[in-house]
Amino acid sequence: MTYQITWEERGVYKRFWGFVSFQEYSRTQELVLGDARADDIRYIINDLLDVEGYTVTTDQAEYLAAFNRGSSFSNPRIRIAYVTHDPKLVWLMKAAAVFSAYSLKDFPTLEAAREWVAKEA
Repeated sequence: MTYQITWEERGVYKRFWGFVSFQEYSRTQELVLGDARADDIRYIINDLLDVEGYTVTTDQAEYLAAFNRGSSFSNPRIRIAYVTHDPKLVWLMKAAAVFSAYSLKDFPTLEAAREWVAKEA
């Protein structure tokens, strides 16, 4: 397992490290958005700063965005932050944003991501 999920008062913090497969990332999405507490959260922060490698294609990123769309029917207020310096991950996030029902944004630091989610949390 290359991730840790922490439930916070108004959202979820997911930290990833090492090599992250599509299956692992997808599983974190299922664990969070499939949880009854997801109806009340306002944000998800994906901290990808310690990721050394990953296998996520554009098609898989679009699939994950479509998965989000289903969750948005019960909670349309979630904002999703991605913390990374990796230009390819930023590109994948922006490709997924086209299909996502949620607001997605990338940040270079965890502090910047927390400031953004706090505005609406």
